[in-house]
Amino acid sequence: MGAFQTTIYFLYGRRESLQSKSEAYKKSVREYLESFGFAQTTDSAIQGTFADMIFVNPTIEPGKKFLIESKAETVSLKTKKFARELIGYFKLSQAGPLEGMSFKLFAQGVRKPSIWESVFSEKNDFEIVREWCVWYNDKCLEAKEDPLNQETICQVFGFFAKSEVIVGTAVDLQHAALDNQSLSMLSISKMATNLFNLVERRRGPIPKKSRMVMNILPISVPKEYYLGKSTVRYKKEIYDSLRDETIPPFLFTNNKEILTFADLDKANPLSSYIKNPITTLRTEEFQKQNLALSAELVNIHLRRIFWNKGLYRDPRADVYYFPMRDKTKERIEVFDHRGKKRWVVRKIIRTMETKYHKKGEINFFFHRGVELRTPTYWGESYCELIPRRYYTLDGEKWVDGEIRARIDRKFRNPKFDRCKTRLGLMKFWKFILFEPGYLIPPERWFEKFKFGNFLTETVNWSPKVIGRTQMRIWDYKGES
Repeated sequence: MGAFQTTIYFLYGRRESLQSKSEAYKKSVREYLESFGFAQTTDSAIQGTFADMIFVNPTIEPGKKFLIESKAETVSLKTKKFARELIGYFKLSQAGPLEGMSFKLFAQGVRKPSIWESVFSEKNDFEIVREWCVWYNDKCLEAKEDPLNQETICQVFGFFAKSEVIVGTAVDLQHAALDNQSLSMLSISKMATNLFNLVERRRGPIPKKSRMVMNILPISVPKEYYLGKSTVRYKKEIYDSLRDETIPPFLFTNNKEILTFADLDKANPLSSYIKNPITTLRTEEFQKQNLALSAELVNIHLRRIFWNKGLYRDPRADVYYFPMRDKTKERIEVFDHRGKKRWVVRKIIRTMETKYHKKGEINFFFHRGVELRTPTYWGESYCELIPRRYYTLDGEKWVDGEIRARIDRKFRNPKFDRCKTRLGLMKFWKFILFEPGYLIPPERWFEKFKFGNFLTETVNWSPKVIGRTQMRIWDYKGES
C-alpha cells in the first residue's frame, strides 16, 4: 500500500497561532461593543495593561470605564490563573483610578454553565460565591498573600453581581454586532453618520448678535458655618437617638467634629450632642482650605432643600427626579414657570404580549430628571443644571445605570435640534428647585441659601439650523 503524506501547518507558528486566535477574538469583541456605542481607549497588546481592553461609553454612562477581559477559549471558574485574574479585576474596582469601573468578561465557552449562572446571573447565589472564595483561599494564594476574609467575600459577591459575562464564539459576536448595528442608534458608525448628516444640514454662524444662555447659575451659600466637638463616637448614634425628630444636615468628621449651616441653638436637636464651645467660622475660608469638604457641606444642605420639594435622588448618578408613589395614576403633573401643567413622571405600559409579560402590564416609569452639580468657578459657588431622562421600574427606587441605558435607547434621536427644548427644561428645573414652594415645610436655615439667574453672554454671531429639504446656495451655481 502506498503511504499518504500528511502535513500540519501552524500559521504564524504554534505560539503565534494561539496569539493570533486571541487577537481575532478580541477584534470580534471590539466590534460587538462598538455596535452599542462603546469606544476603546486602551489595549493590553499595545499599552501592556492588566485588562485586555478598556472602553468608555459617553452615551450610556459618561466618565465610567468598562474593563474587558476576552477569552478565546472555554474557561472554568476553578482554574488558578483565571481565578487570580478575576480577583485582580475585583481589586482594581475597589480603589485607585479604576474604582467604580464596570467589568465585562467575554468567553468562547464556559465549563459547568449552571455554576456560572449561580455566580453572575440574577440568581447570584451568595453560598456558591462563598464556596468559590474558600476554594480560592485554599488553592490560589501566593506566598505571604492575605486570604479573602468575610468582609472581602461580601465585596467579591457584590462585584460579581454587577459584572457581566457574555458567552459566544467570534462568529456569534460578529453576527450580533451586525444585527445590532442595523437596529441601534448607538453604534459608532451610525452615530457618526447621523452626526455628519446633522452637521451637513447646518450652515456656519451668521454675523448677527445673539444671547447665549448657560446652564449654570450663581448660588449664595451661608457666610458662616458652625463647628463643634461631638459628645458621641459615631454619627449613627445621633440618628438612632433622634429618630423621631427633624435633624438638620451635618457632616461628621473623622475627628468627631460636627459641621453644619444650621444655627446650633436650643431649637436644634444637634446641640445636645455638641460640647461647648461652638465655633463660628467663615465659609469663604473653608472653601479655600478644603474645597472638597466644603462642597460636600453645601451639597448635603441642598439635598435637604430638594427633598422637601418632593424630589428623590439617585446617589450614583446625582440625578433628582419626581417619584410616582400612587401607581394607580397614569402620570404626575406639576405647574411650571409659565403656570402651565407639565408632566414629570408617567407610566409606560406594555403594548404587546410576550413570553414573559402580558399586554397592559407596567413596563417602566419615565421621569423628567435633572443632574445637579455645584462647582466653584472664579472663587464663587454655582449650580450646574443638566436636564436628564430618567427611568425606574417601580416609579420610585433608582435602578442600575445599564438598565436605564437600555430603556433610554428607545428615546434617543440625534437628528433633531433640541436647543429650545433644553432651554425650556432648564427654566423649568430652575423654577422647581429654587423658587418658593415645598411639599414638606421648609426649615429655618433654608433662607440662608440664595439662588441667582442663569449666566448669559452676548456674542456677535448666531447659529442657524436649516431644514432637510432646504436648498443650499451652491445648489444654484448653474443658474444665471
